[in-house]
Amino acid sequence: MEEWMDVYDVSGKKTGKTVLRGSSLQEGEYVLCTHVILRNSDGRFLIQQRSAIKATRPGVWDITAGAVDAGENSLDGALREAQEEIGLQLSREKMQFLFRDQRKHTFHDVYYICMPFTLEQCKMQESEVQALRLADKEAFFALLQSMTYRSDNYKNRLISFLREI
Repeated sequence: MEEWMDVYDVSGKKTGKTVLRGSSLQEGEYVLCTHVILRNSDGRFLIQQRSAIKATRPGVWDITAGAVDAGENSLDGALREAQEEIGLQLSREKMQFLFRDQRKHTFHDVYYICMPFTLEQCKMQESEVQALRLADKEAFFALLQSMTYRSDNYKNRLISFLREI
């Protein structure tokens, strides 16, 4: 299935252009991805192992994340990705926008939500996820620090926020 994405300028405004996911972008063009930090009422964080068939980072432990489709805003993309990848319907009202991280041609909008759920309630999308696990705060911080594909700004801002909760 083809995935189309909106193109944004350096200030984060839509340009009116769309591209097929994975297409090359011009200088100053960006696409948008969304990340969901999901914590249960026991204080543990959901982490997921990427499917072994993924083109990028197969088998790597990560957080729930994905591309925002053309026509979507980042919150809608975050809610959709969580529903698709882990089978959880998240509360729009409880989603907390944390920050936007800018990489070479991608903006990453990071959200946080704390809600009651168990692993048994999750339903993995096999093409995206091969395992789920709950991690305590220390294990989650260790995972974040190991993510060489995330910027230091991303990791530092997220850890700073999570230390406060």
